[in-house]
Amino acid sequence: METRILTTPIAQLRNPVVAGLDFRIKPPQLLIYYHSDGGKDIDYDIVFDNPRGFKCLDEGDMINYWENPLLVDNWLFEILSGGWLDMEDSAGGFSSKALGFREFLITGMDDCISVLSQQEPRFVQRPNPVLNSALLPLLR
Repeated sequence: METRILTTPIAQLRNPVVAGLDFRIKPPQLLIYYHSDGGKDIDYDIVFDNPRGFKCLDEGDMINYWENPLLVDNWLFEILSGGWLDMEDSAGGFSSKALGFREFLITGMDDCISVLSQQEPRFVQRPNPVLNSALLPLLR
């Protein structure tokens, strides 16, 4: 699997959590509520405009992804080859790759979100925390 780490404004990632999702149909937009736990309550909306599709899986259902050391040591990626997009494309009847869509992977301690989009996400810092870091031990 070939990957690229996304450049983000998030200064530090430690035990990040995907805190929620919001998919809007008109206009198409996927918001991922992300808790970075960088030593304080800093939360971000990760925004994909016009996503083609997305899936949310427990990290245990993505074992083949964790064979790549880059994925184990980081959290936010573009999957350049060998991921969900390639798998669906090779199965046939799937037009997203031919239309120029790319695969992005947003990982958390438990849940991971794969997104098909033609553009990188925007990272918007939230003024109010989605998830308080005091709750993190309860999620383990």
